[in-house]
Amino acid sequence: MLVVYLYTTHITRNPLLCAIAPGLGFGPLMVVGTYFTQTGEYSVTAGLASLVPGFLVSNLLLLNQFPDVEADKVAARRHIPIAYGRRFSARVYAVLMAATYVSLAVAVGFRVLPLTALIGLLTLPLAVRTVMGAMKNYDDMDKLMPSLGMNIQVILLTTLLTGVGILLGLLLPDSLR
Repeated sequence: MLVVYLYTTHITRNPLLCAIAPGLGFGPLMVVGTYFTQTGEYSVTAGLASLVPGFLVSNLLLLNQFPDVEADKVAARRHIPIAYGRRFSARVYAVLMAATYVSLAVAVGFRVLPLTALIGLLTLPLAVRTVMGAMKNYDDMDKLMPSLGMNIQVILLTTLLTGVGILLGLLLPDSLR
């Protein structure tokens, strides 16, 4: 509730908070919170699973801020593209995208998430194209627009596929996980 309440008045004025708040809200807070309400416990599995939507949602907002820099300056916002520029922000975007897939692979590698969760990696080629578009066109909003659309596809599909993979892993017998 604090993230929602403070978002417009405080969080949007701090580049770091503005970058992590969306991912925190739609990642760890939502996933771990939902898990807790259903089980009454906290879980490392839920925490690691929450990183995928967390990184992706932060990236959604980050890339969507590129076209809004001038308008957001007038509204007294101070996010990463305003504070550090679009070129630096494109690099942050690439790092967050990589963190999405690395966190998924690490969680599976440490057997916290089932092997079937790796179907979330099927979106990696689209994510690479999206990152390349952002890195190349960070200052040309007309050329950046296709990357904005692909970013939404990456977010929705990666989250969906990872969730389906986790569910499949829970349903399969141990010998097939």
